[in-house]
Amino acid sequence: MDNIGKIGGMMMVQALINQKLRIVLMVTIAFMLTIGSTQAYAKNYYLQLTPSDHSVVGQTVFFIKGSTIYYEWENAGSTHAVGFGVYYFDGSSSKLIDSKVAGSGSGNAWNYVTAPYSGNYFLRANCGGAGQTGCNGIGFIRD
Repeated sequence: MDNIGKIGGMMMVQALINQKLRIVLMVTIAFMLTIGSTQAYAKNYYLQLTPSDHSVVGQTVFFIKGSTIYYEWENAGSTHAVGFGVYYFDGSSSKLIDSKVAGSGSGNAWNYVTAPYSGNYFLRANCGGAGQTGCNGIGFIRD
């Protein structure tokens, strides 16, 4: 009877150890899943200017005040320079926050700007001067 009691006790201790290991394993897996699901990935929101366009406007992207906005433009055989910029949209009107110019031909330009407000921003590109066309390029704003 004594041996049976010892064996039963050892089995009970082993079962408790296994239970603790299962709990530690479950907590570790839950923690790993939480970390994996909260990682942020930047996304580019593209905008294309074709030779028949004078001006194009991209989709709005939400930024929190103080966050960094990266934007870029690259021409692909444009006959004119392309002016492009980041605009803040408050729901009724837009305000230019920052702008650059990409030279004609295969010119490109980019910049970083800090979001002065929490809200929606978009990229806008214009070909050459008033009403000009013949530009060809692509740009993006990155969240």
